[in-house]
Parts: sequence; structure tokens; C-alpha cells
Amino acid sequence: MIQTNRLSSSVVRAGASALPRLLLVCALFTLLIGAAGAEGLCPGEMQRAMKLRQRIVRDWPLRPGNDEVSQYVQSLGLQLAQHYGSAARAIPWRFTLVRNLAPNAFSIGAGNIFVNEGAVNFAQDEAELAAILAHELAHELAGHFCQEFRSGASRGLFDIFSTPDTKQYDVDLGSVMQKIDPVKEQQADQIALGILRASGYDPRAMLDVAKRLPPGDTAHLMDVYRIQALEQTIGNIPRVPTGSSEAFRSAKRLLSSE
Repeated sequence: MIQTNRLSSSVVRAGASALPRLLLVCALFTLLIGAAGAEGLCPGEMQRAMKLRQRIVRDWPLRPGNDEVSQYVQSLGLQLAQHYGSAARAIPWRFTLVRNLAPNAFSIGAGNIFVNEGAVNFAQDEAELAAILAHELAHELAGHFCQEFRSGASRGLFDIFSTPDTKQYDVDLGSVMQKIDPVKEQQADQIALGILRASGYDPRAMLDVAKRLPPGDTAHLMDVYRIQALEQTIGNIPRVPTGSSEAFRSAKRLLSSE
């Protein structure tokens, strides 16, 4: 999957000034993992997530969990989680595909992550799909669902994308509404960079995804600031040559043929 090329000295020098920033992100990520995951899920998180999951399974069109595309996304998500020690491995990660063409992915707590088929189609390579999944992993690992519980705020979804189509997630979920918190979204991006780096994927894929997102509505004016924050962190770090697996290409072919 990972291809290694010898970088020219000029390219290495161009990215050297940005390396400390990304290393700092990785260190911050490790601290956050320890803080949010040392004691497992926060009290009641599993029960709340399972209650919401039951409603989603009942009301939304989901792709079967045992087909090739679903199994591939589950495998890729677990691969990303495996690179961050016991805290990440202790969470019962479950990735479920939603039959929806909007490029979106979201998490609901207790390791439950939903990925629209449109997000798989949106990803131009496996690194971009890994970036999408890593962002959702990061919401969990940063303890965002624990923070929601402690603050007494209404429980909700944390998502990555900002297309107007995502308004559908406010429908038929009762008091559970889609959450767009610019601070948490940018924090998840920063943590996701560490996940990608540890997993061997190009961290710049996160920036590529953010730049290619369709324009959002007024609730997503943070998109510009999100891109700026990613650019500041990544800087001029050279791209990591990353190939796409045959499993990724096969999943894309299957979705495009349906």
C-alpha cells in the first residue's frame, strides 16, 4: 500500500519547518487519547449510543453489514484505530454504510460511525477515505461525547461534511440533532492528522478533502477557518506517496455500478 521514494534535499528542506507542527499535533493526540480513553467510554455513553443507533437502523436505509463494501470500510476503520494503542483498541468500533449519495460521515458515540455511500464515492483515493474515517474516530478519542454529557447539552451527531443535504440528519431523531461545533470539528481534524501519520497515510489527504467539500450553508462558515488551520499545521510537508488498495478500488467499482 505504501510506496517509498527518495525525496530530494530541496523538498525535504521545504517541509522541515512544518514538521514540528505535525509532531506537536501527534503529541497532543497522544495526550487526548490518554485523557479521554484511559477509563473507557464515559458513563452511559454505550446506552445512549445504542438507543440512537436503534432509531437510525429503524428509520434510515442502511447497506447490509456483510457485503463487500461494508466489510472493506469496517476493515479500514479498524486498521486506523489499531495504530493508537489500547485506548483506541478498547472501543468497540462499528462502521455502518448509509445508502445516501451525500458525501457525509458522522459519529454518535461508543465507537458507532456512519458513513454515507456518497463519502466513499467522494474519496479520490484510499488516503482520502482514511481521512474521512480518521476524523470521526477523532471525535470519539477526543472525548467529545463525554463533554456533551458532562455539559448537559443536547446529545447529537458529530460529522465531517457541510453539504446542505446533511440537514436530513435533523429529521426524525427527536431531541438528537446534528452538531456542528467549529472548535470540535477543527480539533477532530488535528487529531485525525496524527491518526493518518501513524497509519502510513498522507496527512495532506485531510486538507485535500476539506478543500474539495461542496460549499456549506450558513451553519458551516467555519469551513474557511478549518482549511486555514489545516494549512498552518501541515505547512509544506512533502506528500507521502500512498497507493490505493485493490479493496478500495473494488468498493468504488461496486458502488458506481449500482
